[in-house]
Amino acid sequence: MKSLSMMLLTSIRLVTLMILCIYYIPADKASWTGWAFYVPIAMLVFIVTHFIHMTTTRSIVRMICSSVDFLLAFGFGMIFADSGYLYLIFFGIIATTVFIAFDGKQVVKVFPIAFFIAWGIVSYRQYLLGEFFITSNLINLTFVIYCALVGSLIRHIQLAKETIAVQYDQLNETHTALQDAHGQLERYANQVEELTVIRERNEIAREIHDTVGHKMTALIVQLQLANEMSVRDPDKTKAIIGTCEQLARDSLHEVRLSVRTLKEEDHLQVSFLHVMKELLKEFADSAHIQTELDVQGDLSSIPLFLQPTLKRIVQEALTNAKRHGNADVCQVSIRVDSKELRLEIQDDGKGAGQVVPSFGLLNMKERVAEHGGMLQMESDEEKGFTIHVSFPLQRVRWSSTGVIA
Repeated sequence: MKSLSMMLLTSIRLVTLMILCIYYIPADKASWTGWAFYVPIAMLVFIVTHFIHMTTTRSIVRMICSSVDFLLAFGFGMIFADSGYLYLIFFGIIATTVFIAFDGKQVVKVFPIAFFIAWGIVSYRQYLLGEFFITSNLINLTFVIYCALVGSLIRHIQLAKETIAVQYDQLNETHTALQDAHGQLERYANQVEELTVIRERNEIAREIHDTVGHKMTALIVQLQLANEMSVRDPDKTKAIIGTCEQLARDSLHEVRLSVRTLKEEDHLQVSFLHVMKELLKEFADSAHIQTELDVQGDLSSIPLFLQPTLKRIVQEALTNAKRHGNADVCQVSIRVDSKELRLEIQDDGKGAGQVVPSFGLLNMKERVAEHGGMLQMESDEEKGFTIHVSFPLQRVRWSSTGVIA
């Protein structure tokens, strides 16, 4: 649909052509010759070509119409050579139309050559008639050049508008696609979170089966042995019962920690800081050990998918501190900034000169590696045990050998 400015421009074009044609009608009707019929015929043809030009989109049809207009303007220059240089205004109007309608490369090759040939022929005829004046001719010639430049400028503006319209549509399509992609990413993130929770629950179930099941089996064996030794050796029976009590306490502690982790409200309704406080308090009450928590940074900025992993690492470290190190104090330190999360768990247990990772520690390292983190362990005889864990919070790059920080 043509804009109002273009409709106004085309209307002025037709009106100007008609006024120019009327100018060439002799005032004295008696002076008309057979050539006088050229003016009304030209007016009729100009009208027809104008409306064809404005309504068609086929380049070949427009080119034919422009060629007809060009020949009519040339005819005015030849027939009315003694009437001055007004015929060049026809060429100016045609130049504007041509440079608007056609690609610049096509126009530059054809129109200027044809125009200068026609202008040269008309000028020669005017010279023969004694009507050639160089100043007036050059003034009108510059008008034609000006019209061609205006037409070229208008075409570039039209192309720019069309390009902007296309880019605007593409931008809208891209925006819609981004919205769809954002929605998909949100759904994927929710699915990942759900899968993470399911995976954690499966791992907890596996650990309950492996740890608590093992302890309960050992407890049954010890109780059977105590039953057999109760008559023959009461002192040994007492020691066996003490072992059974410790096994039962350890199993109860494992069950409590696992059930606490399985509670859905820990993930959805309770802050991670509250979860850590409850975890340390419960462990301190059940294992008779002093626990301390030191936090620096905003724990709410910790991604949800990392929270279950951090919780299980602390649980495993506390259990090992009491079970293997017989520790009395266990300190948990969490540092969070914009780039990294650091977790440190230190106890005052008996330690070890050489750290031999158990099943629990190996499982802990696998959890950390899955999220692109790093885990280090430090221990010396009678100097306790320390676990250092760090997670990048901005970018993780994977290679064939693992995670590269």
